[in-house]
This record gives sequence, C-alpha cells and structure tokens, in this order.
Amino acid sequence: MNGEAAIEVVGLARSFGETPALTSVDLVLESGGVFGLLGPNGAGKTTTVRVLTGVLRPDSAQTVRVLGYDVPGDIEHIRPSVGVQTDTALYERLTALDNLTFFGALYGMPKADALRRAGELLTRFGLADRAAEKVGTYSKGMRQKVLIARALIANPDLVFLDEPTAGLDPEAAHELMTYVRDLSRERGKTFFITSHRLEEMESVCTKVGVLADGRVVAQGSPTQVAREIVPEIRVRVAPAPGAQLDLEALGALAGVVRVRQDDGSAIIEVLARDAIPTLVRQIAAMPADLLAVAEEPPTLEEAYLRLMSTNEKHAEEVDAA
Repeated sequence: MNGEAAIEVVGLARSFGETPALTSVDLVLESGGVFGLLGPNGAGKTTTVRVLTGVLRPDSAQTVRVLGYDVPGDIEHIRPSVGVQTDTALYERLTALDNLTFFGALYGMPKADALRRAGELLTRFGLADRAAEKVGTYSKGMRQKVLIARALIANPDLVFLDEPTAGLDPEAAHELMTYVRDLSRERGKTFFITSHRLEEMESVCTKVGVLADGRVVAQGSPTQVAREIVPEIRVRVAPAPGAQLDLEALGALAGVVRVRQDDGSAIIEVLARDAIPTLVRQIAAMPADLLAVAEEPPTLEEAYLRLMSTNEKHAEEVDAA
C-alpha cells in the first residue's frame, strides 16, 4: 500500500456551537509515512483526529477518506486497522497485561496472540517487570507507555498518537520516536502524530502540517516547510577559540545582505545560494582563524514560530480594521 494515500482530507469543517474549530482543512498522508500535525493549543489538532477516527462527525467536507474508506460512512471498515492513543483513562484496577489483552480481545485477537503481542510491547517499553501490577500504581510516564502499547496491540496499519511523548523522560521519548520511525520504514506502518515538540517531529516525520485558524497553512516535508516559511539563505561562520570575527568586513563582502552575531559565530544572509562558494573563499582569505563555515538551514521550530507570529499580526490587523 506504500505510495497510496492513507488519509485524504479536503475542505473539512467542524464547529462546536457558534465556535469554529476547523474551517477548511486539506491534507494528504501517504501510506507508510509519519505525519506530524503541529499547532498551538486550541488550533483543532485533537478535533481533526476525532473526526478522522469517527468519534466526531464533520459539519461539512468534500472528502474525508482513511485507508481508502469514507469517514464517517465506512468507519466500521476502518476501525479494525487503526490504533488510537489519546489521554483516555486505562482500567486502573487491571494490570498492564490485562489492559492490553482486553483491548486485544476488542479487536478480535485470539487470547494467545493478544498475550504474546502484549508481552512484546511491554518488553519494548520497559514494563515487562511491572506487567502484573495494576496500572493504578503506575507513574504518569508508565501509563503513557501503556496507552501507546494499547494503540499498537492489534498491529494496526494506521496509528494516531496524540502528544505521545508527554510525560516521558528524554531517553524514553527518543526510544519511542525511534520505534515509530522503524515501524514506518521497515513495516510500512503509517503514523499520524500531534505534538508540540518540534525537534522530535523534525527528526521523525516524513511530512508535517501546521494547523492555524482552522486550516492547514503549511504542509510538506519538514525541510520543505521550513524553507517555504524561512526562505533566507544563510551561512554560519564559527571562529576558532580566541579568534575575533570582523562583522563589518563580513557585511561588506559581495552578495551579503546582512550579518548578525549568534553565540560567538556570525550568521551571514546572502542574496542567493550560488553566491556561497565565492563567499566561502572570501571568508577563508580573511585573517581570523576559523573552525567551520557552513550553510545554516532553517529549522522547523524557527519556521513554526515565524508562521505563528505572522498569523497573530494578521489577526490583530483584521481586528483593528
């Protein structure tokens, strides 16, 4: 199924009373990809997931298709192949193993298969030695791991993860994101992740979308989105310890737009990428000792913050008008 669309959405709108949550959402996620839906609190990320999983009905939409089926009309065909992790409660009086095997049974898994799969997941998430303990005794991070394991119990083709690393320590969060990336690359699993952790999303997602004002305002690979929103071409010049950079001289070089200092280095904005080779030769001929000269690509976090700032200014201008 790789290369086909796992999710297709065109013109999705959903309101709560008089308050619009989604106004016109368009997005496409190819099968086998990892999609990160980004946006501030209240942007509609969870609402989008609830519509795609059949929990909420859209007010209107030209297209909402998941795994080739229409939502909500064909939702019963979709659910057996979809796993969902949200902040919903676990059964605290049951053990972690019993929680997972119970949900495996809901998916129609034979008991032996559910037990085997639950054991694999609890081992993967470092909970094997606590599998027989009631989850009511678990920490927040441990419960989060069980919720994620629950979403994966039936080996689904498509997995929705809502803020999956919330409550996890950095090591556990890294292990989870690595596991997600491996499942996508090696087994063709598709993931739809909502998160505020932009660095994680940049490292694992094949595609991201930024949700603001009820619509997806940017969509593509993390690199594409960052380049689209932050088009400036920049070079970072790192001096050797004890060396001083002449910012005025750097700013006078051909093709340079502006120069600023950043953590001891110089960030040089240039007119075009093809000006960089000449610029590097000019910098190398200057008297200061250097550690490195390299292009400074924009990060997803930088692009996201710029986009949010632009949207806020636009909203203020609309309100003022």
